[in-house]
Amino acid sequence: MNAKAIIYAVSVLIFSVLFMLMAIGIIFYVLYSYWGELDALTITIRYLIAIAISLSISSIIALIFKGNMITDIAEGFIVVLISWILIPFITAFIYFYSIDLNFIDAFFESLSGFSGTGLTMFSNVEKYPYVILIMRSITQWLGEIGIVVVSGALLPFVHRSIRTVYIIERGSLLAPTITSTMRRLYTIYLTYTFIGIIMLMLSGMNLLDAIAHSMTAIATGGMSTSSQSIGTWFKGTNYLVLFTTSVIMIIGALNFVDSYNILRGKIKDFMKSIEVRGFFLIMFILMILVALYSVSINSYNKIVIWLYHLISGYTTTGFQLSEIYNEPEIIKMTLICAMTIGGATFSTAGGIKTRRVLIILKSILWEFQRPFRLKGAITVKRIGHEEIDDETISSVLSYTIIYIFIMLLFSGILYISLSLNGVHKYSFIDSLFETVSALSCVGLSVGITSQSLPLASKIILMIAMYMGRLEFLPMYLFVGWHYRKEMIFR
Repeated sequence: MNAKAIIYAVSVLIFSVLFMLMAIGIIFYVLYSYWGELDALTITIRYLIAIAISLSISSIIALIFKGNMITDIAEGFIVVLISWILIPFITAFIYFYSIDLNFIDAFFESLSGFSGTGLTMFSNVEKYPYVILIMRSITQWLGEIGIVVVSGALLPFVHRSIRTVYIIERGSLLAPTITSTMRRLYTIYLTYTFIGIIMLMLSGMNLLDAIAHSMTAIATGGMSTSSQSIGTWFKGTNYLVLFTTSVIMIIGALNFVDSYNILRGKIKDFMKSIEVRGFFLIMFILMILVALYSVSINSYNKIVIWLYHLISGYTTTGFQLSEIYNEPEIIKMTLICAMTIGGATFSTAGGIKTRRVLIILKSILWEFQRPFRLKGAITVKRIGHEEIDDETISSVLSYTIIYIFIMLLFSGILYISLSLNGVHKYSFIDSLFETVSALSCVGLSVGITSQSLPLASKIILMIAMYMGRLEFLPMYLFVGWHYRKEMIFR
């Protein structure tokens, strides 16, 4: 194991993220100096000091270990695991130092941002200056595109290792090489972010709010510049902002290959995609169920809110219009189902993913057909035009079982943790809702997540965010390493 190469790769990744955050801080320092907002300027100065210290340390470490190259796939995995926990840990100091947030809450906020979850410890978002709010949006924007993807673009020396990690986490390539794929990926990402900014400004947001929400919508992150989230701009009548944010959320949850086809005007190729059809079919079914329920109880005034939350949950974004705590249990369960499924593969969305769900559904169908097959007949299993082998089916089933097991386990632990600490307000369904929101990196909340949450409960949700964002990669790596170790000593 080349420890020096791992340290070098991680330090360069940290430097890259901090450099972008430093640039944002400088921009707002100039703006606040011009506007004369002394409180915001003080916070911005402290923000810049915290970043400058972290940036200096990462630069020194990178220079010390410069030239060490990663050549082993296990080292590539370790870089991913360390980066996804160490970068949020370091950026937590920015929150801790600049806005006096206690470190546990700062780490929770930072990890929630980089994992694209959106659960927040900010009790009153509006009181913070835009330099902090834009930083939150950038952490989601960067985090959701993936530290692995960033490393593939910025660190040519890890290409041999990063290819396998990249395919496991995000899917197929957009171009023949990793580097060209990264360029095309960021072109798509930036283009849709810019389009989103324009659309949101036309929907009633100011420039900074539009920038923040466009970044977190296309990244399916969901952090907002308002405590009321999108409800601040909706106000019961602004349906344009609902439509605009819904479109951006859906695009962010689609496979990048499919969203690239939209940009190129290849609508036929877009419509032919089995994952696109599956994505919209599942969403349509869930929306019909919500609509039928609202009609059955004559709750027509809630249907828009429920449908919006469904889209927000299904795309794993997390924008909200109102509180979810008092909603009917059947609505909560529908949202839990939507968040569990999540968006498409090779997208910024979390969850089990549409492709896996389609493979599971087709596998059930194939099992129903098995007793009626002719003896000796060979069945070719396909999802659309893609041939599916038994190894892929086994992998999908094992991942889904792990997800469901972790979901139920963490929900139970969270519920017990709340009860032991005297928090009896929330039901097990509420604990399940919050856990799935963290595990699928969504951000919708029934109100459990707050600064008053017991420490043990915060840790449970942080572990869920970390594991869910990396799609249980730490578990796969540990089990694989343990198995390989046993094989060596046998």
